[in-house]
Amino acid sequence: MAAGTGPTKKPKKSVRERVNPPGATFMPGLGPSREGKVRKEFWLNPHLLREVQEYLGAASEREAVEMALDLVAFRKELGKGARTLRKLTLSRID
Repeated sequence: MAAGTGPTKKPKKSVRERVNPPGATFMPGLGPSREGKVRKEFWLNPHLLREVQEYLGAASEREAVEMALDLVAFRKELGKGARTLRKLTLSRID
């Protein structure tokens, strides 16, 4: 390694890339492939799950959970962007 150069970091994946990995394929009637996903089992409030599914317009409970997780990750990215913008010094352009 040359002096002053460290190991290069991989760029962080966006929410969209994490939720819909490049290898995921969608086939009509079969839903998304399982590539890049893990199986989990949770006990969820059925009334809340139904409410979220209706609110998000999701076709299935699984889709509602994935959309909700995507929204949480997106909210985190928005907060990070807002904190970055807060550090900027703006000047009037009039």
